[in-house]
This record gives sequence, C-alpha cells and structure tokens, in this order.
Amino acid sequence: MKKSYLYFFAMVFSFSTVLAQSDFNSESKNNMPNDWGKSSSERIHNNGTQEKSVIPDYLVEQYRNAKLTKNAEEKLRIGNEIQKYLPQNIPPQEGTYEKTQIHAGINNQPPFNPDWNPTDVTILSGDIKSSGYRQLDLKYGEDGWQYLAVNRVVSGFNGYVAIYRSSNGGLNWTQVIYANNASAYFGNITMLVEKRHATNNDSTRILLFYNRSSSTSFTDASVEILCTKRDGTGAFALNFGAPPSGHRYVYPTACSDGMYWDTPTYMHILAREESNDGNTYYGLRHWLTTDWGRNYTNVLINTSNNDWYPSAAYCEKGTGNDSIYIAVERRISTTEYEIRAIITCEWLTTNHYAYYITSATSGTKYEKPCITVQQQQANVPRRILITCTKNNVARYHYSTNGGNSWNVDYTLGTNGLADYTWCNSDSLTAGDGYAIACFVDQNGDSITVRRGNITGSLGTYNYKRNYYGASGVVSPVCAVFKLGSTKYSAFAYPGFGPTNVYYNQEHLPTGITQNSNTADKFELSQNYPNPFNPATEIKYSIAKNTFVTIKVFDMLGREVEILVNENQQQGLYTLTWNASKYTSGVYFYKIIAGDFVDVKKMILLK
Repeated sequence: MKKSYLYFFAMVFSFSTVLAQSDFNSESKNNMPNDWGKSSSERIHNNGTQEKSVIPDYLVEQYRNAKLTKNAEEKLRIGNEIQKYLPQNIPPQEGTYEKTQIHAGINNQPPFNPDWNPTDVTILSGDIKSSGYRQLDLKYGEDGWQYLAVNRVVSGFNGYVAIYRSSNGGLNWTQVIYANNASAYFGNITMLVEKRHATNNDSTRILLFYNRSSSTSFTDASVEILCTKRDGTGAFALNFGAPPSGHRYVYPTACSDGMYWDTPTYMHILAREESNDGNTYYGLRHWLTTDWGRNYTNVLINTSNNDWYPSAAYCEKGTGNDSIYIAVERRISTTEYEIRAIITCEWLTTNHYAYYITSATSGTKYEKPCITVQQQQANVPRRILITCTKNNVARYHYSTNGGNSWNVDYTLGTNGLADYTWCNSDSLTAGDGYAIACFVDQNGDSITVRRGNITGSLGTYNYKRNYYGASGVVSPVCAVFKLGSTKYSAFAYPGFGPTNVYYNQEHLPTGITQNSNTADKFELSQNYPNPFNPATEIKYSIAKNTFVTIKVFDMLGREVEILVNENQQQGLYTLTWNASKYTSGVYFYKIIAGDFVDVKKMILLK
C-alpha cells in the first residue's frame, strides 16, 4: 500500500558552509602515474612475478563471456565449476568454540528523538566498542532502506552486535536482529546489504562480518558472519575463517558485485593476517562466498610489505575482467606510512598488483584509508575515491580513469585533527553529488560531511555542530541516501564515551502529514492538548479496512499501553488516553495500519 505522506523537508545540519571551489592545496598533485610514489625500500610483487592460475583458461574465458552477456544462469554454472579448482575453506569444527546466539530484534522501540531539528535522532542507547576502527557501518540498500550495524558493549557478554533499519528515510529506526556471545569478543565489523532477487525487496539480505576471539588481545582471531533477511528471519551465524596456528585475522572488510547480479552474487571478505603478537605480517587473506555466506574458498595474498587497515571495494570494468580494489596503509618504516591500492582478481588468486598513490618523506604518515569505487554502468571508466588522514589531517585521493593516474593529497577538511575518515558513493551520477566522505574531529564536537563529485571538489564543507558530543576515537559512517533521483547526505556517529549512536541527514523528513477532514488516506494527527494532564485526544484516519494497532511507549522504548488492537473500518477516529497512572515525561504513540506506520511525541506534565 502506498503511504500518504506530505513530507516537509527541513534542513537539519546546523552547519557553517564554505563553498569549496577546489580542494587543491600546496601539497596536492594532479595526474600522477600509478607508480610514481613507489619507495626504493618497497618490495615489488606485481604482475611479472605472478604464479599461473590453477583455473583453466577456457573456464575463465567462458566466465568472462557470461558476464559480458549478462547471462546469470551461465555465470552461476561456470562459477560453480571454477570453485572446484579453488582451495576449500575449512571452518572451525563445532564444539571447539562457543556459538554466537541470535535473537530477534526489539521491534517495539520508537525513535527516541522523533523531531530531528535541531537534535540528532538516537538510534540506540548504550555503550559502543571503543577500539575505534570500524565499530559502525551504514549502508543504503538496493531496496531503498537504510541499514546500520553496531558493535556494542553489553554487560554479561564479551561479544554483542546489532543491526538496525529505517524504511522511511531515517524517520524511524527498528532493530532487525542482535547476536551475542558470552565467551568470544568481537573486534571490527563490516557489512553488505544485497537483494537476492532483483524484483523482490523482501529478498534483501544483510551480511555482517566481524573477527572474534576468546581473548581481549585477539589471539587466534577468526572471522564470523551474521546473516539475516531484512525482517530478521532466516538468520544464521557461522564462524568460517579459522587462522593457521599462531596467526590471527584483524580488520575485516567486505565488498560484492551485488549491484549487477542477484542470485549469482559473489561476496568478498578480506582481512590482514598477522602473528598473534601483531609483529609479523603474512598477507591479506581473501575469502569468496558464492552462496550467500554458507560456504567459502580462500587464498592468502602475499603483498610482500607491511600492510594495515585494508578497505575493499568491487570494481565492475565491463570487460569481464573485474577486480577487487583494496586500499591499505603501508608502513615503509616507523616514520613513513603510505597509501597503496592492491588490485586482485574477483576469482581467488595470489596474483595482484599495486598502485603507489602517495609519496611521503620521513615523518609523514598516511593512515587508515577508506575506499569507494563508484559503480556506474559497466563500460564507464571507474571513479575511485580514497580518504585517509595525513599526520591526523583529513585528506583524499581520487582517480577518474580506474586507477591509471591519480590526483593526490586533496583537502577533505580544515577544522581540526582527525583519527578516522569514511567514504561512500552511489551509482546515480545524474544531478551529481554521488560521492560522500566524513570525519569527526578529535575533540568530538564537530563532524565534517562532504558530498559532491570525484573531480577535485567534494562539494561544500558542512560542519555539523553536534547536539550530542561525538566520540573522537570511533569513526563516524556516512552514505548517500536517495529519494527518487534526489540524493542526500546521511551519517551516523557514536556519542562521547563512546556511548549511544546518533543519526542525522541532510533534509531529513520531519514526518508532518497534511490535515484532512476525509478518510481518503492514512493519517496520525498530533495529540491535543500537548503538553497535557492527565488526558489527551489522538485523532487518526484509516483509508481502507485494515488491522490497526496504536501503542504508547516511554523514553526507553518500553511499551506502556495498547490503545487500539483490532480490525477497523475506513473512517475518522478519535481516542482519549488517560495517563493518570503514569509519571511526567515524554511518551511516544505509534500507529501501524497495514503498510502505514507513524510515530509522534507527547508530553505529560503533572
């Protein structure tokens, strides 16, 4: 059923704006060849020294042709044949580790701050994992919904992750599912959101990957998946990535070709493989799953250098030779860190080559990269954006030709130091504004959000002065949100502590509905009087016969009373809620009538 909303758009960024004609600065460089930054001390492990693939050439050619002709059945068939030549993944045996427990989401919690302007909406209340790197992930799904994953700290559990969704542009958030473990600690998270069938939004699956260990030092850390449909059903958790003895996996990152395929979607997970003390680097472990997270193959990519903080993106080239781009922080020495992009085949292989993006001197450290490849139609040159910090100042680098040349050291922000950056992109180029990046300054009082094009200016600087203090030690996350063909900046961040997760969005809809004296649409009106003591009236209209529920919640999201729970005929309704037995405070009332959902706030003053 189509929802009858008249959205009033209000600017929710309390920002100061600087029109950036260009982010070029005295340190920027344009059109640099992709090998210009190679250090003399870097070991080369590129195309000329690669091993021959174990996959027969004829299968590779057939697979390439299947992709070029968009033949999904043939791609899946040949892909299954190719899988037989790849090393099979051996997950830990059940009984050797404690299983992660899965729980249905708490679906009755309303938003805690439904009138967004000027505050930020609280998606969840509680402590967040404080190890900084990738404790949140935000995705805009192919189904038009937004999804947020959070690595939480909850008493009684060593590991605890939760997934939330918004089906109405950030107006309301619902917990889809959560999973916890009494003995295993969860490290860093990375999320994919993909539709299994192109025409069925309910086939959308959320795949959350994280490393786990029985020790706080993350010795022997493996990689696990939590997978669920968007309604929280069909969920499973699988500890699939066991490291060799004395090794551990850290900083997992995931990408997929899901924009171009549904049933034969291939998911890639990569992680840094290192010794348990972190002093020895072995390479990047690359897992591939072609059946939505149930089974995996894997190889170890030996990059021959010391690479940290991998960030992966899928690159559809339109030639059948698609690639995985992995941005890394390469530590040349204790005083020189560089940004490199490792490119490998979408099929598991040790073969790879590198783009040498930055060229630093001693005392300069480029750190913690984040990469996005803007996915357009298949035959358009790839636009690549990498954000990072340079001596704790936010910078970005970009390529408009798939990595053949790079524009380096552009200014991402000018208002303070930063520990982490984040970037994302959208496939729609019409109307521009398809790339987004953000960071929080170290003192946590300001988030900078940039949305624009990968052309040398990421648009205006939006300095979001937070209503709630942000954590400067945990990265914020951002995404491009679309309403039709119009794009908006969306971001989420942990509060100071870190505790709680807050969300805000450019032009966030306030949920104001058009008044009507006929029951030709669904509508929930604001209660009157408001504030009230002890009774108030609530009016609503039902456009057609359907089952209706109206419930009242307190500030903690707890259900306190059910006002309506029955089938109702089309028409206008008025009900009275007597709150004489409740304490003063803010309450929320929520209506569900078929596909129509709305929430409003009311204040009881005694």
